Amino acid sequence: MIETTSHTYHPEKDPEMTRHWIRNGPKTAAFLLVIPGCGIIGYGIGLLASKPLPYSIIGVGAGLLVWGLIVSLTN
Repeated sequence: MIETTSHTYHPEKDPEMTRHWIRNGPKTAAFLLVIPGCGIIGYGIGLLASKPLPYSIIGVGAGLLVWGLIVSLTN
């Protein structure tokens, strides 16, 4: 019989790591969702205006701005 093991996280064994993710989880999610989302929206607007590169750069900048606001307001 072959035994396979999988590494699972048990919060009760590492309360410090649990506190870390409670503090930083929403910021990471905002970073991973807001910035690419704004960049894609900017790219779509740029396709409509026949200038995708400048609008996607503006969209990424707007995403960074929104992410910065989220981080500063959650602290």
